[in-house]
Amino acid sequence: ELQDEVRAREDFIAAFAHELKTPLTAIIGYADLLRSRRLDEEKHFLSSNYIYTEGKRLENMSFRLLDIIVTKREQLEPQPASAKALFQYLEDMFACNGEQELRISYQEGTVFAEANLIKSVLVNLVDNALKASCPGGVVEVEGKQTEGGYEFRVKDYGVGIPEEELKKVTEAFYMVDKSRSRSKNGAGLGLALCVEILRLHKSSLRIESRVGEGTCIRFVLPQA
Repeated sequence: ELQDEVRAREDFIAAFAHELKTPLTAIIGYADLLRSRRLDEEKHFLSSNYIYTEGKRLENMSFRLLDIIVTKREQLEPQPASAKALFQYLEDMFACNGEQELRISYQEGTVFAEANLIKSVLVNLVDNALKASCPGGVVEVEGKQTEGGYEFRVKDYGVGIPEEELKKVTEAFYMVDKSRSRSKNGAGLGLALCVEILRLHKSSLRIESRVGEGTCIRFVLPQA
């Protein structure tokens, strides 16, 4: 177990260094291009845009890493929150998403959680589902009261995850399709963050997926 833990830490550090190196190399290269020669308007815009998007990816990665570190240290006391408020937050957050259709349905009820952390989980899951979907695809988000608590479900009909990858997708920096994820500013930290937040809530992710058919992810927030 100790050897596995050491290996996991080494893999984490190696992946982190790689994830930093890729956007930094691009940022430095395009910045050097801008300062060393006069470019036409189109090339100037493309170079500046690349620097901006890679910079935003670094920013996003650093924020998520900080979130993971915080969740590993904190204890929390779940408070009652409205399920309706959580889903309305999602509706507002993704209101301007134009490429895919987001269908949200839910039963009103009370969840016991740290609401802001659960919002982060839901945003990450929906964001991943949208990225995995083709333009014009559908992502379904559902919520319902169960005997064990309140269940959340996010389902897409996108690319899916190979069976051999399912156990790895919740590891920090792990990405099934690295080129696709990076092109959409992904860093492979979303599910790792979700796992830590749900662990604090005495919950966990259940992931079902088939290649070419899509992915369904569920979790249940226990009753108080």
